[in-house]
Amino acid sequence: MIFLIVAINLSITLLNIYIAIRIWQVRLITAKITAILINYESYFHVVLNVAPQVIYQGQNNIYQVRQRYQLLQLQATKIRQLIWLLNWSYRIWRRI
Repeated sequence: MIFLIVAINLSITLLNIYIAIRIWQVRLITAKITAILINYESYFHVVLNVAPQVIYQGQNNIYQVRQRYQLLQLQATKIRQLIWLLNWSYRIWRRI
């Protein structure tokens, strides 16, 4: 009878030790995941904190490129008109 009680107590003790080890392992994994998430959070905080400034700078650059493109289009139109005028003048001069 005592042997049975000792065996049951030993089994319960071993089960409790197994559960304690598993809880300790889960706790370690949870700590690692928490550290990773904290690192990601700090990284994204820095990235997203700077994002509005980067977006504003990008908008400003796009505006400047559009202005420059419009100026180049105007210059290209004037050059086309000048070439057309020179061509037209040359044709008239050749007829004379």
